Amino acid sequence: MPLYQTKTIASILEPVAQQVSKLIILHEEGEDGNAMPDLEVPVVAVSKAVANLVRVGRDTINNSQDMKMKSEMPKSLAGIEKAAESLAQASTSLKSDPFSQVGRDHLIEGSRGILQGTTAMLICFDASQVRKLCRDCKKVLDYLAISEVIETMEDLVQFVKDLSPCLSKVSHDVEERQNDLLNPPQRESLGLHLEQIKTLAPILICSMKIFIQILNQEGTGTDEAIENRNYLAKRMHDEISEVMKILEESAQSDGSVRVVNGVSGLNLSEMTFHEVTKKINQILGSNYVEGQINHQTVQHIVELGYKISEGFEGQIKNEIVDSCNELDRVNQQHGNSLNDPRARQTMTNAIQKLEVIINEAVINRIIQDMADITSPLKQFTDAVLSQEAMARKRDLVEQKGNGLKQFSGRLSKTANIVAFANARNKLRSESLLHLSSQVENLTPQLVNAGTIKISYPENKAADENFENLRKQYAAGVQTVRDICDEAIDIKTFLKQTSEHIQTSIITCEEGVRTKQSQVIVESTTLAARLSNRLLMALARESENSEDLNLKKQVNQSADKLKMVIAPFVESSKTMAINISDQGHYKRWRGASTNLLQMVTEVQQLFSELNMYGQDSNHLQGIQIPVLIDQQPPPIPPLPVIDVQAPPRPPLPQDHVDPTPPRPPLPDTDDEEGLFTSEPGSNRPIHMAAHGLYQEVKQWDHTDNEIIAAAKKIAYLMAHLSELIRGGKGTKRELIACAKALADASESITDLAKDLARHCTDKKIRTSLLQVCEKIPTLGTQLRVLSTVKATMMGANMDTEEDQEAMDMLVFNAQKLNQAVKETVRAAEAASIRVRSDAGFKLKWVRKQPWFQ
Repeated sequence: MPLYQTKTIASILEPVAQQVSKLIILHEEGEDGNAMPDLEVPVVAVSKAVANLVRVGRDTINNSQDMKMKSEMPKSLAGIEKAAESLAQASTSLKSDPFSQVGRDHLIEGSRGILQGTTAMLICFDASQVRKLCRDCKKVLDYLAISEVIETMEDLVQFVKDLSPCLSKVSHDVEERQNDLLNPPQRESLGLHLEQIKTLAPILICSMKIFIQILNQEGTGTDEAIENRNYLAKRMHDEISEVMKILEESAQSDGSVRVVNGVSGLNLSEMTFHEVTKKINQILGSNYVEGQINHQTVQHIVELGYKISEGFEGQIKNEIVDSCNELDRVNQQHGNSLNDPRARQTMTNAIQKLEVIINEAVINRIIQDMADITSPLKQFTDAVLSQEAMARKRDLVEQKGNGLKQFSGRLSKTANIVAFANARNKLRSESLLHLSSQVENLTPQLVNAGTIKISYPENKAADENFENLRKQYAAGVQTVRDICDEAIDIKTFLKQTSEHIQTSIITCEEGVRTKQSQVIVESTTLAARLSNRLLMALARESENSEDLNLKKQVNQSADKLKMVIAPFVESSKTMAINISDQGHYKRWRGASTNLLQMVTEVQQLFSELNMYGQDSNHLQGIQIPVLIDQQPPPIPPLPVIDVQAPPRPPLPQDHVDPTPPRPPLPDTDDEEGLFTSEPGSNRPIHMAAHGLYQEVKQWDHTDNEIIAAAKKIAYLMAHLSELIRGGKGTKRELIACAKALADASESITDLAKDLARHCTDKKIRTSLLQVCEKIPTLGTQLRVLSTVKATMMGANMDTEEDQEAMDMLVFNAQKLNQAVKETVRAAEAASIRVRSDAGFKLKWVRKQPWFQ
């Protein structure tokens, strides 16, 4: 049975699964020897619903041109009709004989067939709709291909008339699909590409217009205009192709179990270096390593490290390679014995050493290459708009254009390093790679647009074309830097930025000593730009926070930093003009000292307010504080005893009543011993539950409902594994357990959303909402899949159909456990950004190990 991907299908299947569950429970009661009730009324209702469903399905087939759907959907409809007939036969048989075995068999067959047939039909129809949308996208691509042969304004007008309605329809339908998808990354990716398509369409039309005008005038710049037009047409083609790719992925319903690089349920090949090391550090930091990490997993980190080193040169590259070699050596020695705590610690140290070296190298590269992202474009724009003589102007545009190309190449290379090394997730990594490639490819087209503009200074289309591409370039560069800044560890960034500012001031001192004005100007400019980068970091933190006290402190720090940057720059300019003037030098010394002091204050502010973000904790060893009241209540005075002590209670031998039974443990603890030993690989659902339990058992669930809910999910998942293992459980128990899991999934999601509402950090709040959003869908899918599995318990065990249902159930269970783990971690990070006066308390108290 395939997994579904849309809210529409979920809204239809869930009530169907609930009704089928009731029929399955009735069947089991009959198996236990009870008389079956009269099913005529519910079966008639089902028959009517099935007849309506089949009629709609056949109408859809008749009105569709999709040959694949015409061949696949009739099978689903036939299965639904056959299932309805089985239910009707079950009703007839059980009405005449409430104990009829044949009637019970028809009942379970019909129940299974209704659920499977309805699911297959809905997914078949959904895939058909996606293919139809992709065909509409293909029409847009066909229109774009015509752009290369349009050479008159009349043809351009007709081109716009033909393209506009088709593009509008695609945009509308893609937006509807985007809103209906259950997968958050797919929704986000569709939105990003669709926005790019909407932006590029008018820019393409403008580039075609300037080409036609130059062609009609038989002037210079035709080749540049053709390159501009073809580039923009290709950009649109690529964006629409990406949309089609995502749409096709969203219609794929195969959820086979993936075990890649040794980590069950995770595909490490789709993860960045940061994601992999974070995941492995979490596993190594727990006591449950068996089945989660092995020699192959660590080798994957080594290979990623070697790949990242290729982006560097000289000593930095050697340091990364040496650290990779060391990790490789440790992996050869201990990679297959990670259950040994000493081997695990040695491996952890080697991984963290490589992580720190790469992290520092990447941040240092960002600081160097992205301190100033505006000057290259500004210099090129000034050259294009200058009033110089034409010959001089062309030389100037060529010179600044080459400088812009060099800057873009360097920026793109650095962005690619960040994408592989530090990006927080696959979506961010792909976005960064995509944007950096766009910036690099856009640069020569911007230079071409500048060349056209200086050739046709009075042409409005040339002005508009240049301005469009200039804005595209500026926005692309800014977005690249924003994503890079978002990806890096802020603590290391602050430390290294401070060191670079100090180095710049020392260089300026050297320029004063050697009387080199140019050195003074360049080093001062760099220090000022780096100080402005700190201002940006403060501005981002202020914008990101809804805590008024924190915003106030951050804004005050930013204002103080601004106040020392301007005097530093002014005193440096004055000193560069009069290097020998000691008065100017003293003023500069005072200004530079004030700047360095303020930079140190900014570092201290980030440390005091713990504004390092949720991903730096594992690297820096920061402990997240427990949320408690600021001042504990005073200790009450001891009571004054004025009365005589009560009489001595009877001794045990004098007390004849039996000892009262021990109260049961709360349902969030391992009262049945499900996690006392590690499950084998032949019990993958239990393994996933065991991994979740190991993750959350370190926390005391008292006063922490999220931890209590996560423990309950782990327990229920392990219980589910026991119920389906060899058919040990009953259908009723399996359905009840799946329902409890779905309810618990809703519960932990509600708790996470409630915490998110109180979190004052926008990024952490968004991260928490994104990870918890997946849980209800997975819980509902698990319930549907468990219902299907319940129909096969007994007679249909160990069949190919049963194995397929089992594979789907395992895959879904692993995904659900992983989503709960991620939610717990995100909730832990969000808890440090809850105001003490919010009235929301969620205590994170680590349990003490037994040996303490």
